[in-house]
Amino acid sequence: MFGISSAEFAVILVIALLIVGPKQMPEVLRAAGRIYKKLNQFVKKSSQAIDDIMYDADKIADKAEKALLSEQDKKSPSSEDKKADDK
Repeated sequence: MFGISSAEFAVILVIALLIVGPKQMPEVLRAAGRIYKKLNQFVKKSSQAIDDIMYDADKIADKAEKALLSEQDKKSPSSEDKKADDK
């Protein structure tokens, strides 16, 4: 979680307990949990949106590549035409 060990997390909780006090600690932890949940949901939705955009961009790039290749095939003489020209 956030790249911190359980010992570091325990130290943070003790410091928070000293600052906030034991009576308000449950409220603060609930609020922190809600914020963490919302942040986690935001990150997941953002990641999914980026993945969707990248997927759509890949599809568009594939279509463009196929269109360019088909245009090149139309413009370039076929291999049979090249053989006839060589004779």
